[in-house]
Amino acid sequence: MIAAQPQTHSSSTRSALWIISLVPLIWGALTAMTSLLVPYLRDVYSLSHTQSVLVQVVFSLIPVVMGLPSAFMIGRYGYRSSLFLSLALALFGCGVMLVSAITSSYVLSLAATIVISIAVTTMQVVVNPVVTNMGPQNLSSQRLTFSSMVNAIGVMLAPLLAAGFLFRDYPQTVSERAANMLVPYLGLVLVIVVTTYLLKQASITFPNNRDSKKTDTGARAKIKHPHFWFGVVAIFCYTGAEVSVATYLISYLSDVVNMAASEASRYIAFYWGGALLGRIVGAMTLARFDARNVLISNASVALFISIFAVVNPCYLSGMLLVGLGLCHSIMYPVIFSLALNRLGAQAAKASGILVMAGCGGAIFPMLQALLADRYVISDTFGLVAICYLIIMMFSVMVKRLSAREQ
Repeated sequence: MIAAQPQTHSSSTRSALWIISLVPLIWGALTAMTSLLVPYLRDVYSLSHTQSVLVQVVFSLIPVVMGLPSAFMIGRYGYRSSLFLSLALALFGCGVMLVSAITSSYVLSLAATIVISIAVTTMQVVVNPVVTNMGPQNLSSQRLTFSSMVNAIGVMLAPLLAAGFLFRDYPQTVSERAANMLVPYLGLVLVIVVTTYLLKQASITFPNNRDSKKTDTGARAKIKHPHFWFGVVAIFCYTGAEVSVATYLISYLSDVVNMAASEASRYIAFYWGGALLGRIVGAMTLARFDARNVLISNASVALFISIFAVVNPCYLSGMLLVGLGLCHSIMYPVIFSLALNRLGAQAAKASGILVMAGCGGAIFPMLQALLADRYVISDTFGLVAICYLIIMMFSVMVKRLSAREQ
């Protein structure tokens, strides 16, 4: 790898980055809590699997619908106002969830999930361009990796802290089980309120939005940068690969390695732990390296591992698949920051489209499931290999584009 010119952030920028990164922590916690609600609501209201998974389906589909409207809202009202609106929506959604716990209403829980998903989508569309814009352009991948690390902490801590309240080991009535949501969501309300206060007090430089007409026009204009659209495809493939590996890793270890499902499930923790570890390392070291070279390296290693898992299914292949979490760690923030580069007033719209591209996490696992019904599970990881190949092609493209501009 070629070392980049060493640069650092000022102390005020680092403080602002810490505070703005609390927002990804919030949406990570809200996202993880939604996954936890699936088995919890099924148990509380004696739902079928189809009924209980509705909360997850709704939560996953809202970004596809709300990505662009969120961008247009930013174009009209600015990043700062849109950020506080998203936090207010999250607060309102948690409030509806508290009411659903008190009234034992599954319908209200579903409604609260819709509001929370809209809030999370808006947070993502707002915060990623803000973080990208907070300092030197060549350090934008480092900043997004840092905020992704804080997001991962929220994803990890929320279910860890909430599970003990939601799932009790002693008999409870329906109303008592429904009320188990009160403490976790009151905790989330507290975190949102404290974060909102800190953001109001912090000195954060939001992207210039004084000329609302110009920004609004930029949000509505067609984006003509080829590297951005390739970035959309890369994000689509990345989310698809990440979720597919997490979804079918246990099946691979069970079917190929003959590992008991109870034992194989433990390796999921190592998979996500590798992603968190990689983000911690990336947040500390990306300033020293060219992010494009790091992305090429990670995508190349991931491509090799996925092909190896197809052509040589064995215990070693299974362990290498677990290590893909480490390869994934910096992909999202690096792809996102590279795709937003040089977009100016169109950054809000671009961010919305990139968030929408996260639907790959719903589409690729379904495609892999269809393949798994016809072929052995190891062969289906060829689909994941295609995703890594596309990500690698994107990183090579932006590297060559940068070289031509110099």
